Amino acid sequence: MRALQLGAVSLLASTCYGSPLQQVGGDLVERQSPGPGSYFAITGATGGVHPRLEVRDLEKTGQMWNLFLLAIKGFQEMDQKDIVSWYQIAGKKPWDGVTGTTEGRSESQRGYCPHFNLLFGTWHRPYLALFEQQLQTVAKQIADQFPTDTRSAYQDAANKLRVPYWDWAKAVPDSEPVVPTALSNDKVQVTFPNGTTSEIVNPLFEYRFHPLDNTEINADGCSTVFTRDGPRGGDPEVCATSPMTIRRGKPTSDHVSLNKDLRRILPGQRTSLYTMLSNWQHFNTFSNDGTCSQVGPVLGSLETLHNPIHTNNWPGHMSPPAVSAFDPMFWLHHANVDRQMALHQALYPDTYIEPCEAATPTYTINVGDILDKDSPLTPFHKNAQGDFWTSANSRNIRDMGYTYPELASNPSNATLIASIKSQYQDVVTLKTTKSKRADAPVPTNGTLYLAQITFPVFGFPDGKGSSQPYNILTFLGEVPEDPKKWLEADSFVAITSTIGGRKMQGDQKATFMVDLEAALAKKGKSAEDEGVVEFLKGNLKWRLGLGEFEFTREDIKGVEVKLVSTVVEYSNREDVFDRHVGGYTEYGLVDV
Repeated sequence: MRALQLGAVSLLASTCYGSPLQQVGGDLVERQSPGPGSYFAITGATGGVHPRLEVRDLEKTGQMWNLFLLAIKGFQEMDQKDIVSWYQIAGKKPWDGVTGTTEGRSESQRGYCPHFNLLFGTWHRPYLALFEQQLQTVAKQIADQFPTDTRSAYQDAANKLRVPYWDWAKAVPDSEPVVPTALSNDKVQVTFPNGTTSEIVNPLFEYRFHPLDNTEINADGCSTVFTRDGPRGGDPEVCATSPMTIRRGKPTSDHVSLNKDLRRILPGQRTSLYTMLSNWQHFNTFSNDGTCSQVGPVLGSLETLHNPIHTNNWPGHMSPPAVSAFDPMFWLHHANVDRQMALHQALYPDTYIEPCEAATPTYTINVGDILDKDSPLTPFHKNAQGDFWTSANSRNIRDMGYTYPELASNPSNATLIASIKSQYQDVVTLKTTKSKRADAPVPTNGTLYLAQITFPVFGFPDGKGSSQPYNILTFLGEVPEDPKKWLEADSFVAITSTIGGRKMQGDQKATFMVDLEAALAKKGKSAEDEGVVEFLKGNLKWRLGLGEFEFTREDIKGVEVKLVSTVVEYSNREDVFDRHVGGYTEYGLVDV
């Protein structure tokens, strides 16, 4: 591939940010159509296997944290024409000679990310590896600039540096924000290689386009929210005019509201994650919302679980899939999703990807294509000869140079279960609510009630051939009339979301279970109470919305919420999960 020597990065550093860093990024590598032997090889980070740390833990590492911030800053300042720049990697554009299929598709469909598709979870693995590889490349260049007395320490930090994850299901005390301050503070202090300490624009707070090119990033990638009463809100102006990524608000980020919303949905996210990890589901079911995901028991998918982090950032860049990866939050969010997938793999190594017909297209996948573990995860080449990463060769994360704290020591299944229970099992458990007397014996099993939500993933058309994001909010009790107060209501239980899709329509549906045990406990009730089924059927409510807007059931058709129950087998051991056993008993639709 042809390379041009440019001083763009150092120029940006000196004129825009006043950074005393030397040039990072090296020669500018332009987009080409390379041949065998010259493809860009995605290897992931090098230097052995090291854990990706939770961002709040990485923040405590001193030199590694300082180097990480400098590397993210340098990464973002690379020339936007460079194939391994932040801009090009985030854009997921036709990449490194992978041209794909364009026949019958609009310009806006020419992306690679396989949402609502068998490969959703595994596709993001080499994508993150590419990001991590370039992050480490920049970090190593910066580490080499430090003076001899600290250089070796920084070089060691660069060798071990991996992209951090943001655990948005973590039991964060009320005194701390759910969105880490590492992401929400607009300024941060760093120490440069020349020894100067300075406060800079926090590179995790936003990405600044340089320039914002409306021929590539514009309103086409971001849909207005259309209803039968006309357009509401919308984010086209965010994509078309904002010189930087924003979260939750417009024209600037609103982290106060974002944190408030994520605090309210945290209990539901935690419970759903724990339920999904503590009960066996086929990998096809656990990892994605594709049409072959309904294999065996269906509690919900990682794709659905991850969606509210995107939709609660609406109308900011994290909401529309076309531009979400420009926001630094995207990478920490998806590193966490990859971690959750890796935990499932470790817990249930007997299940992995099995063949499935593609229901949604990408730049290189047609509807109806049979996908399996050997399907290429385009556009990510594993080597310079042009072989692609696949779900099969990316199955073992250690082969890609990283692991996660829970998996770093190759723990036994029992040890891993104990770790997951300590992190995510709620204080109000089925055991404690089942027995109201302190001296009552812990039951062997009991009943759990759930709301079974079935929803069309492309069910909210915008009238222009695309589908829009929306949330399904469940309540136990009265629902405020004002949608701005929904998440604050004592009756609020959980949120289920879809992000929609550009030029995506159809009747494809997904299912997600919402645990009602904690909601019952708030009402002073438990599963064994007489009349609990009638109470739930009369009080379980649901609404449709996004941000501050409510949508009617005429706007979004096909959503169904059923009351169901299952039997839970309890464990009195720290290293054994409570598990759902048997099938599900249905009690019919609610709030119809």
